[in-house]
Amino acid sequence: MIVSDEPARGERRILKSPDSRMLKQAVPLTLIVALAALARTWQLSQNEFGRQYYAAAVRSQLDSWHNFFFNSFDPAAFVSIDKPPVAIWLQVASAKLLGFGALSILLAQVMAGLAAIVLLYMLVQRVWGSTAGAMAALSLALSPVNIAVDRSNNTESCLILVLLAAVWLAMRAAETGRLGLFCAAMAAIGIGFNVKMGAALVLAPVVALAFSLARPAAPVLWHIQRQAIAGVVLVIVSLSWAALFDLTPVRDRPYAGSTRHNSMLELALIHNGAARFIGSTAADQAAVPDAATPASTAVRQPVLTDDSPIGPLRLFRPRAAAQFAWLLPPALLGLVLAWSDAWGVGAPASRRISAGLWTGWLALYWIVLSFAGGLIHTYYVAVLGPPLAVFCGIAVAGLWSKWKEGKRIYFPLAVAATAAWQAYLCIAQSTTTIGSDWLSRTWLIAIAAATICGGVLYALPRQNSGPARLLAIASIGALLAAPVLTAASLVLRRPNVAAPVANMTALLAQSDTERAAVRTSRLEAARRKLTGYLAANREAASFLVAVPNANVAAPLIISTGQPVMAMGGYLGDDPILTSADLERLAADRKLRFVMLGGFTLAPAKQAAALEPVARWVRAIAARSTRNCGACPHLQARPTGSISAMSGSRSRRPNCSIYGARRTETDLAASSPQILSHPFFPSFRGDAQHRTRNLEIPGSLRAPE
Repeated sequence: MIVSDEPARGERRILKSPDSRMLKQAVPLTLIVALAALARTWQLSQNEFGRQYYAAAVRSQLDSWHNFFFNSFDPAAFVSIDKPPVAIWLQVASAKLLGFGALSILLAQVMAGLAAIVLLYMLVQRVWGSTAGAMAALSLALSPVNIAVDRSNNTESCLILVLLAAVWLAMRAAETGRLGLFCAAMAAIGIGFNVKMGAALVLAPVVALAFSLARPAAPVLWHIQRQAIAGVVLVIVSLSWAALFDLTPVRDRPYAGSTRHNSMLELALIHNGAARFIGSTAADQAAVPDAATPASTAVRQPVLTDDSPIGPLRLFRPRAAAQFAWLLPPALLGLVLAWSDAWGVGAPASRRISAGLWTGWLALYWIVLSFAGGLIHTYYVAVLGPPLAVFCGIAVAGLWSKWKEGKRIYFPLAVAATAAWQAYLCIAQSTTTIGSDWLSRTWLIAIAAATICGGVLYALPRQNSGPARLLAIASIGALLAAPVLTAASLVLRRPNVAAPVANMTALLAQSDTERAAVRTSRLEAARRKLTGYLAANREAASFLVAVPNANVAAPLIISTGQPVMAMGGYLGDDPILTSADLERLAADRKLRFVMLGGFTLAPAKQAAALEPVARWVRAIAARSTRNCGACPHLQARPTGSISAMSGSRSRRPNCSIYGARRTETDLAASSPQILSHPFFPSFRGDAQHRTRNLEIPGSLRAPE
């Protein structure tokens, strides 16, 4: 057996009491959860609203059950977000309970991450013992990428928790053969589909196979019937919300964001399905700019979308491996130990079931992430955190058992292999000469200390179990130094909050807290100036303003709670509106202001999709410089009954007011400082991303 929780001969009998054992197990778990909570909440406010796209959806859904059910991005239910609703619903519940704010939204993911750690401990401890459970929980608690997603408002934290619940149900189903538990496991995966669509379905064949292989002697018909019933449950739960969305008349629901044909099923199959495996052109891929560090203290940041060559070695490369695989050698060794123990004489069936489920989870997600050729963010590897943590825990417990049995070489060899692997990852990330800065000296000392402790442990006689235990703990602690330093870059420095990536070298840069606070204050003031003007002149329009995409709309919705139209959806290329639709909205006085330009994740796609709309807007707009009231230094020159404004980054904002006329003119460009870019507060306009603001009077018609 890999580990036994029975007290050794000579220990006091009080350790055998159930209460004492529970206390012995509860103390390490409590400390691990406390450490995990500290890593996930320290300086959490620096991440602000995280991905503002999701935060805007939370604000839009707070006061409307209609928007809540249809997962609307904006308060007017113009377009939905490009994800299913369960993870966003949890954020809405948190905001409803604690009040809308950045921390209330992020705390939903923090709680999901902590719950995942506790659930993982329970899953491992029940089968492999408390030592393995504690080490598995600690590995997940300190995994840099899992800390990253738990400190963001992305959906990975919720997905991982749901998948762990599915594994728990699957284990019980395979052990007992009960159909109800099997269906419950598949239903949990179906809920995962409503968290992140196809990303959850990867686990379904693992659960189905584990259930059948646990009963090899059962009749074939018995297997077919149960697999069919569970499969039906999976399909029904997975597609329930998407089917209700698509069956609702289009006039009574938002447009399905990031689709071409206004269908949630299309979103699952294309944008969140095939598009993740089929690569897109370089022109359409844009990395989210990073706001963690100013130019004066810039450090090399990993590419946020993993564009490394696909293949079996993809996740072994430092870019991805530094996020989740610092303890990969012991995890792989734990995989071997788990299977050797599961098939050993007298091993319970629960160990074979557990080994099969965790191996399937690790193998299938590893294959998917290694060969996906589409848009894959680096933080997607967070889903590999739980199985790697499990096998790491099994390895520590198994290697210690072997040392106590007299096989002393295995633990030191595992330590040496892990030290070499971590040295490879650290050197690959280093931007300075090794040993010339405190960071490289720290990980060098930690790796050397782990290796020395492992060597001394090998030399110790078996009878000296006390010093040996201390050396083993010291070597494990030293091997945790590199992942802790990597995770610290997410806590002590502000990462890219939309697509969080841990980067150890960010610790070498000076903190930009004060400068970021000043920048944020200025941007907030500029945004208030813009929204104040729009609100004062909105009259009876349904929308505060129409903008090209959701990334431009999100900060306006967050700050005002008012309907802002994202004409092209998330990327700006959704075929939601035509110029005729825009003209009709203007004629009905439902829309009064339009802003063209601004940041986009897909410049080429947005330009092609919105060009007819932009052409119509330009055709009816003529420039004026009437005083908008927000900038009193401007000289007024009235040219129309209504106008809009844009700002520059100069000390005296250069506001340009566009009155609507039927003559076509080339609008003068102005910098987009008046709107905070949701991912990159220091973003400056350039020739390709100019912001133009104008107003469309309701009585105006497009030129012939």
